[in-house]
Amino acid sequence: MVLERVRAAAGAGATVELYGSSVYAPAHADDVDVLVINADPARLAAALGLELLPTTPPRLTGELDGMAVDVTIVNGDDELARRMRAGPRDAAMIATQLRGRDEAFQAAWPHVRHFVRARALGQNGLGYFGSFGWALLLAIPIVGELRAVEAGAVLPAWLRWLAKLALGSRVSFDGISRGVESLVIDAPTPPTRDVARLSKRAAGALIAEARAAVAMIGNATTDAAASERIVDLAVQPPPGTTLVIAGDEEHVRGRYDGLARGLLRELDPLGAVRSWGRFDPTPFGGWQHRITVPRPRAQEARERIDQWLALHNLDASLVG
Repeated sequence: MVLERVRAAAGAGATVELYGSSVYAPAHADDVDVLVINADPARLAAALGLELLPTTPPRLTGELDGMAVDVTIVNGDDELARRMRAGPRDAAMIATQLRGRDEAFQAAWPHVRHFVRARALGQNGLGYFGSFGWALLLAIPIVGELRAVEAGAVLPAWLRWLAKLALGSRVSFDGISRGVESLVIDAPTPPTRDVARLSKRAAGALIAEARAAVAMIGNATTDAAASERIVDLAVQPPPGTTLVIAGDEEHVRGRYDGLARGLLRELDPLGAVRSWGRFDPTPFGGWQHRITVPRPRAQEARERIDQWLALHNLDASLVG
């Protein structure tokens, strides 16, 4: 029903397809992910009664027929557009690869998402990658090195597999190779592209978190037991000074999400900067993003953040 409504509103010249977890893990999807090619974002938002977020590419969010939806609109033929247009094919390929192992994937997937959320390792804009990249990182070993692990027991084995990855690894359904700068996750369909797009520092943080998680779960042998032992990053924060950037409006959060990789590049020369890959709610309905910086460089980090927020005219501020 959602697809039909979006197709009708987008018009005859548009292509409308499902992608993301709506394809490979529909029972666990928080919303319906829809890709629209060749449509006017403002007109489509008005026709559907959805909020237009000023991200790149533009996204529409809200509800249709009682279901949360996230509509991405792609126009043109630049690199980003080509990457986004591959989304439906990529999602279908994950589902195809998982034939015979789908039960194990579906059982482990919510626990992997819990790990990613608890240890703040998500969000493309915040320096890591979204659920599609994590789905690949789970699916690849499930059909490979972990193919003999039974459903319900994948998470502990997967965390140990993840902890063994090293900087310079390239991960794909063809296996693991070496020779890259950071950590690369190859998309499953053409064109060739890195789904992760991690900086070397972010890749190091991800691998370190996997190793820390292995220590947390100890001798756990099931998805549920291992998941219960994952401690939230707020309870066990990284060393340094944690700065908090906060705002009130959702459209500002959307802009910040689309621009924040630039902020992280500004902060990178300060040393071991750890972006928290999640947005947390504020008590009054707003949002906040945390970044941990080396304690001796905290004041310089504050100055750089204030300058960056002002430069981009973002209605957000440092609150801690």
